[in-house]
Formats: sequence, C-alpha cells, structure tokens
Amino acid sequence: MIILTVVCLPVMPLTWFFIKEEKHEGMVFSKYISELWDLVQTRPMYQVIAYKFFSGIFENFTITSSSAMQAYWAGVTPLNDKILSIIGNGIFAITLYCTGKYGLHWNWRWMHATMIVAVIVPDAIVTFLTTWGVIRNQWFWLGVPVVENLPSGMAFVIGTYVVVELAGEGNEGAVYGLVGSVSNLAIPFASTITKNVDGAFDVANKDIASDTNHVRWEVTYILIIRYAMNLVGLLFLPLLPKQKAETNELKRNGGSSRILGFVTLAYFAFALVWSTMVNIMSIYPSTSCLRIVGGTGC
Repeated sequence: MIILTVVCLPVMPLTWFFIKEEKHEGMVFSKYISELWDLVQTRPMYQVIAYKFFSGIFENFTITSSSAMQAYWAGVTPLNDKILSIIGNGIFAITLYCTGKYGLHWNWRWMHATMIVAVIVPDAIVTFLTTWGVIRNQWFWLGVPVVENLPSGMAFVIGTYVVVELAGEGNEGAVYGLVGSVSNLAIPFASTITKNVDGAFDVANKDIASDTNHVRWEVTYILIIRYAMNLVGLLFLPLLPKQKAETNELKRNGGSSRILGFVTLAYFAFALVWSTMVNIMSIYPSTSCLRIVGGTGC
C-alpha cells in the first residue's frame, strides 16, 4: 500500500498545475432537476433507457457457480486467470479503436444481436463441455472470455454511440449520467435475480466440489436458464434506434409523455431499492439464508 501511495503522489501536483479548465457559472440544483425531469419525459430518452435497463437485466443474467466451476472443474490458477484478463483487456481496447474507426455506419441492432449470439455460442460450448467432464483444461476455460472481449467491445461502442446522439448541447453530462446509471443498475439487479433462481438448485461450492452426476444436471439446468435469459434480451432490440439518423428523427418528432416519464423513474427507483436491500441482506448471517437473497431458507 505504501508503494502504491508513493507512486500516486506525483499525480496530485501534476493535476493541480497542468490541468486548465474554464470557469463556468454553477448550476442551480432545482433547475438541473427540472431539466432532467423534462429530459426523461422525451421519447428518445425513456425508450433508450427502457432498452438499456431491460435488455441489460437479461444479458447480465448469469450463474452463481461460475467461480467454483473455474476452481474445482477447470483447475484455473489465479496467475493464469490474471494474465488472460490482461490480454483480454488489450483485445477490448483494440476492438474499441477498430469499431470506432470502421463501424460508425453499421446497423446498431444487427451489430448488437450478432454480438450477443457471438458471446453465447462459444461460452455455452466451453461451459457444457467442462460441466460434463469432456474437456477440463484451464486454457480451454480461459480462452473463450478472452475472445469474447471482441464482441463485448463492439457492444460497448454501440451503447456509447447512442448516448452521443441523444445528448444535446448543454446536457451531455446529464444524458450520459442518466443512461449510464440505468445501464449500471441493471447489473446488480440481474445479480439478485440470478441468486433467486440459482438458490433453488444444488450448485453451492460444496456441491460443485462433489462433482456428482446430480450436480452436473443441476448446473446444466441453470446454464440453460441463463442462456435462454440472455437471448430473451434480444426482444428489446426494437427499442434501440438502428442508427444515428433514426435517433435524430426520434429527437425531432418523438414527442414526450409525462406518464412514461413517471414509469421510467418508478422502475428505476424500485430496482435501486431492491438491489441495495438484497445485497445488504446477503451480508448478515441472520438474513443471508433467506430465499429472497438466494439462500436455502431460514
């Protein structure tokens, strides 16, 4: 920790002396909230927010036994895991650059659908083969996540394109913050649903370690549920504009709706409260056993 602190110290004076910013008049909070509320009521915003949130829930639905399968069945060592993660991040960065340079005019819907399928198919092959003991090798297990950084990077760029086109002059930060918050909230909300579903199956660490035929079938069931949920996320693709021209058309002629604005804030607030509550309850032994947080029951 001391070494890391010493390395970071030069950043402070460099930031103070070399970053120059123009001074702007501070935003009045009440005015900012009013503008944000007006923004949420517009069709482009509540439509894209709905897409990012609901598709994000299904696409981030996963399984709780992944780390145990990696350790007990694939025999992955922490060092090799980190090395492949670094390589994967490099592929992700290269994908961002190439997509930004050559993919500006690609159809966003087709791109996203293709990327989802491109992630699911190899992941399913590796996971099922590992589950049933056909191939249990750490490099076989780790190789697919590295390759998956390619479609994941493209999907990330698509989401960024949408935000760029939605933002108008002066509200760039509000648009990015709002859409980004909704996208990020879908991840822990999907995690709580994953815990609830997987809690009904025998896929705890001790079960994975036993590696019985019963456990393999239990893992197979949750894998089928997982990939089915991931594919269901594609049903929300019509909410995503095809390209920037369609996004701009929505901004010009989409209109607004106070009711749908309220609905948007309602499911956003519910997801935030639910995710926070479930994650806090999972910390304490007295409540972590509840089925609502993925336990087996108290």
